[in-house]
Amino acid sequence: MKTSDSPETGIPARVLRYETMAYGLFLHWGLYSVQAEGEWYRHHHRIPQEAYAKLMDRFTAEAFDAVALADFAVSAGFRYICLTTRHHDGFSLYDTRGLNDYDAPHSPAGRDLVAEFVEACGARGLGIFFYHTTLDWWDPRFDADWDAYQQYLRDSVRILCTEYGKVDGLWFDGNWARRDRDWQEDALYGMIRELQPDAVLINNSSIGNLGAVGHPMLDAVTFEQGLPARKAPGGRYVAKEMCETFNSHWGVAAKDYSLKGPPQLIETLASCRGAGANLLLNVGPLADGSLSAYERAALQVVGEWIQRCAPCLYEGRPVDAVCRGRDFVLDDGEHLYAFVHNVPIRKNMHLSGAERGDGLQTVEGTLPEIRRVSWVDNDETLDHWQDPAKAMLVFRATPNPYGSQRVVRVARMERG
Repeated sequence: MKTSDSPETGIPARVLRYETMAYGLFLHWGLYSVQAEGEWYRHHHRIPQEAYAKLMDRFTAEAFDAVALADFAVSAGFRYICLTTRHHDGFSLYDTRGLNDYDAPHSPAGRDLVAEFVEACGARGLGIFFYHTTLDWWDPRFDADWDAYQQYLRDSVRILCTEYGKVDGLWFDGNWARRDRDWQEDALYGMIRELQPDAVLINNSSIGNLGAVGHPMLDAVTFEQGLPARKAPGGRYVAKEMCETFNSHWGVAAKDYSLKGPPQLIETLASCRGAGANLLLNVGPLADGSLSAYERAALQVVGEWIQRCAPCLYEGRPVDAVCRGRDFVLDDGEHLYAFVHNVPIRKNMHLSGAERGDGLQTVEGTLPEIRRVSWVDNDETLDHWQDPAKAMLVFRATPNPYGSQRVVRVARMERG
């Protein structure tokens, strides 16, 4: 049954629900993971299909544990997971049910990995999102018979929409590869709306078109490795999502040492929410389906920060207010929250890299009466002054207690 739209805003309920998911885990996993040289390994190294297909003989998925993965995602603060059910190499992690035998059940893995993923996520309340390529390097119809390929694509997506229960979203990628072609989006999205009316529809606009509003049936715009703008796109309401890599590749790359650390991830997540956007953070599982120890550890730190410092990230929506630098304010319907960067450490300012000064923070904008301001992480009350006539609130951001550094510190502003 289709959920009702918001009577106050007219925004589809599926979009509002998606925006409160806030933080998603993106998983790029497939045959390319066996080689561990990135998800475009075949294309950039010009590997012939016959040679590339031999990677299938080594795709065992022996360490893929969907239950453990879902448990980890919940503990790390994620509210949804988007899995590459099929990437550009044409190999599917799901049972294609006779469309081809280029899928996980026909590999040494011998399992429908998407079915395991869906069951585990559903049991833990995680949003279930399917990434599916529209570009295909494997199927010859992509170049030789466009209409036949489009039918194959729809038949593939129909399987995902009919064989795995309720789907929270479908995330497409590849239309940028043939900008001069008719991608028959009306037929594809119309089919999905009929089969999965509450699924969020996303089609990646790619790096060159950050925030571009696509087909009118799409529910969100994407910012691939680019921070979203705070200003909403013109016209109809659409959600926003930044998809970001953990290093410099989407699929696992064993020689890529450009791994991000928790402070960078925390700041990126905060910036996304300050712009009213979700963050879909990617990791590339190893060939066997497990996550690397470093990525797990870093993501766990971010999860701890969310739990201790910023649980308002999920339901909070941006407030039209001007703050210092990158700072911003969210409103979760109960309280307002100021996200403050560069807060020093008490007695340790020479090491923190923070701003000097008296710690006074200003919030300019029309706000309700605020009776109390306090840090979320320790409930310390902060001095504040409010001048409604000038639409300004000032509070004193005290330093982090020695022995702590929250990276982005959050102050709760309680309504009077």
